[in-house]
Amino acid sequence: MKCFKCGKEMQNGFLQTTNIVAFNQTRHKISLNPKNEADVMIARKAFTGTDFQGYICKECGLVVFNYKNGISRF
Repeated sequence: MKCFKCGKEMQNGFLQTTNIVAFNQTRHKISLNPKNEADVMIARKAFTGTDFQGYICKECGLVVFNYKNGISRF
């Protein structure tokens, strides 16, 4: 897959997380829980993590993954 930002080839793999992952419009100091309508809770796992299949561009640092298709860990 070509990088949308710089056009170089991206490496496929997994974005691996633990506990809570969120994409919020503003930075939250204490809680990652969504506060705005546009905020997205990507993963909320109390005791396990989640893996997301995706791509990374080592040239410019862009990471692309589908957050609706997370793979629960063992």
